Amino acid sequence: MSAAEPAHPGPDSGTSTGPATVILFRQGPSKRRRRREDTVPNQREPREPSASPQQRLADTIESLFLKHGRTLTDDDTAEAFLIALKAVQFMHDGALAQGVVGEEAHRELRAMTEGMQAVPRIV
Repeated sequence: MSAAEPAHPGPDSGTSTGPATVILFRQGPSKRRRRREDTVPNQREPREPSASPQQRLADTIESLFLKHGRTLTDDDTAEAFLIALKAVQFMHDGALAQGVVGEEAHRELRAMTEGMQAVPRIV
């Protein structure tokens, strides 16, 4: 049984007395076009550890992308990264508006995500 399937499905919206319709999530590769290559594009040689916190952050994030066959040196990937950071900033703004975080925490979170925007330029 897939993790997407409920163990004991209930009735469909109360309109039937039989078991509910189970939506099966497709397994396997997505139909979306993926830009993966056999080798990781523009893979850099490992460099000496940097004393700069910004460089260490950039190296850590780039390593994450490299593990997924991507690199922030690719313009499209870098753009998608920046769009995702914008979404995170919207989430932080919503958390402030809903009282989930206070002003000080919001400023700190905002500063962190703004700092991450430099990562594609640093790698």
